[in-house]
Amino acid sequence: MTTPLEGPLADSESGLWIPGSLARPGTVTGTVPAGFEAYARIFHPVHARLMEWDRDYPVPVQSRTMQWRDLAETRGTLAHPLMQWNSILAGYRNPVWNEPGWQYEDPLVGALAAGCLAEVVRILSSHTDSPSACIAGLWEGWGWVSGAAVNVTVDSEGHTYEEPLPPPFHQDTVAGAARLELPGRKYLLFNADLAVFTEPGWHEASGWDVLQSPNLLWPEDRAWFLASEIDMDSTIVGGSAALIGQLIHSGSVEALPVPADGDLTHQGDVLNERPDWQ
Repeated sequence: MTTPLEGPLADSESGLWIPGSLARPGTVTGTVPAGFEAYARIFHPVHARLMEWDRDYPVPVQSRTMQWRDLAETRGTLAHPLMQWNSILAGYRNPVWNEPGWQYEDPLVGALAAGCLAEVVRILSSHTDSPSACIAGLWEGWGWVSGAAVNVTVDSEGHTYEEPLPPPFHQDTVAGAARLELPGRKYLLFNADLAVFTEPGWHEASGWDVLQSPNLLWPEDRAWFLASEIDMDSTIVGGSAALIGQLIHSGSVEALPVPADGDLTHQGDVLNERPDWQ
């Protein structure tokens, strides 16, 4: 049986050390606290589909998961620690109408995919003395958290219907829960055993959206810190040099070392040309 996360918690004391440890927003140490020995950026996987046309409709004939470095090589751009998704795409979006070609879906923003999260926490768990005593932070503004999410269906005649989805937590629990306040963000907190994130069904057991991962995650001993910022398609981890080295060389996730003051905005990619719309 999958163990659910415990929360939202009624106090935010466990996270009060974080705000004073953050640097300028948009930087590595503005995303995770300063003071760690090293930092890594985990690039969220890319899903690609080869599209061909059957009369007037595109049909996928092949699909694969790609790493950013693979896409950069395909597009003739440069993979590096501060690369940006739109820049390595080199302005390419999708095949134009009635032409075959690869379609690249945007990486997941604000969350690590379940399989990637499981691989990451397996590594993280060996770099803390308290893997069963961690705190997971969830941004309070997701529509599914507040009960603003809807299920959209389309019938055979093309009519669209929207049905509100029930909120994942009892709303009195959410209303009474403490918020961890960071610059421009408020988070609900949950007690978490890292092993939970390797179990199938943990989302449902905990009342979380199936695409969502913790936006913040750290152990009781503060040996490391993970952040999947809500507007970013990559995840930042701060920790020991040994942890960061293991992430980078794991082979199961795509990660590169980043400097503490690294610029994670689109302006941080100075090695690739920015698309015209940025």
